[in-house]
Amino acid sequence: MSERFLLRFFGKRVAQLSIGSVVLLGSLSAAGLVMAETRSNPYPAWPDPVIKPTLTVAEAKAIVAERTKRQTDWMGPTEGPRAPAGSFTIAYVSPDQSYTPHVLWGRGVEEAAHALGWKVITFNGQGTVSGTLTAMQQALAANPAAIVTPADANALQKPIKDAVARHIPVIGIHATAFPGPHPDLGLYMNIVSNPAEIGQTEAAYVIAMSDGKARDIHMVDDSYAIARFKAKATTTPIANCPGCKMLETVNMPLGDASARMSSTVSGLLARYGDSWWMTTCCDGYYTNVAAALRAAGASPDKIKLVGADAPPSAYDMIRKGGFEVASVPEPSSLFGYEAIDAVIHAMAGEEPAHFIQPTFLIVKQNVDSEGGDKNEFVPSNHFACHYMNIWKGTKTPCQ
Repeated sequence: MSERFLLRFFGKRVAQLSIGSVVLLGSLSAAGLVMAETRSNPYPAWPDPVIKPTLTVAEAKAIVAERTKRQTDWMGPTEGPRAPAGSFTIAYVSPDQSYTPHVLWGRGVEEAAHALGWKVITFNGQGTVSGTLTAMQQALAANPAAIVTPADANALQKPIKDAVARHIPVIGIHATAFPGPHPDLGLYMNIVSNPAEIGQTEAAYVIAMSDGKARDIHMVDDSYAIARFKAKATTTPIANCPGCKMLETVNMPLGDASARMSSTVSGLLARYGDSWWMTTCCDGYYTNVAAALRAAGASPDKIKLVGADAPPSAYDMIRKGGFEVASVPEPSSLFGYEAIDAVIHAMAGEEPAHFIQPTFLIVKQNVDSEGGDKNEFVPSNHFACHYMNIWKGTKTPCQ
């Protein structure tokens, strides 16, 4: 009996079964048709990212030079399980479709899935925890082959456990702080940049561009574990830089930024004068920080903001030479392809690929490269082509 016949005969039924338990790998062994059960229980967690406590000026300059270069080389997987035969439905549970990164990550999931002939249904949490819980329940009711979500996994433990019990793997994008599987949270894989590298990159830019003489203020929302970790990764090398000085760490709840920023910035100017750097976990602060600095008559030649996440507002400020001079973005559509790759690994019962996209740093000189002309980070390493070669077993040149 040929493989083509088996796929034609079983393909549709196997696609239906995959929702609950079984997928067809579409390969033959000497013993016959090879079947695998979709694995929803996560593999062991990866080691936690490590914070580098010190950076010399020379090391900092080398990091900046490396991380501002175009990312043309593919550093990701070159082999892995093929996508199973059949048509599958993936649920994308977005906590807030008005938030640009959630939209862009979902678009990447759709692009990758559609290239395989799969379907993606998006469920919108409308920006609230209760709404996201409802969206997760709606996703489960749709009986998908897998769920992909950038929502906080800690707040979704009941539906995640329900999904895992039903053999539906849950893939997070920024669903918790660290990359890799998270057995404690039920995540088969969590896709996120290395937060230690993000903080190190911010610190390196400040140290390098000040020649080791920076006076830095760090702004953070302490209610988020990932923000606290990034803060430590950023401030530790600056604090340990002999000629630098950490002036203050400001705990600013993101929800209070609009109301409190003017008085906060006025206080910082009164205490530390009109010449300092600011680093942060999240660029969402900087629209308000820049407005407060302009209102106070501060100069962008003396006060410089370095951030992370890089929403469109950050690209705009860096491009126009405003107070923000650098930001560390995270990939947009690439994260979606990584999520579908994790789904395929789960369908094959295999551990997710151990890959984290190298950190990129946006500055004025490269702001329009690597997707920057569209205000997003899209590495120029032809990642879609590389993944399709793995998933379809092809050898198309990726150029």
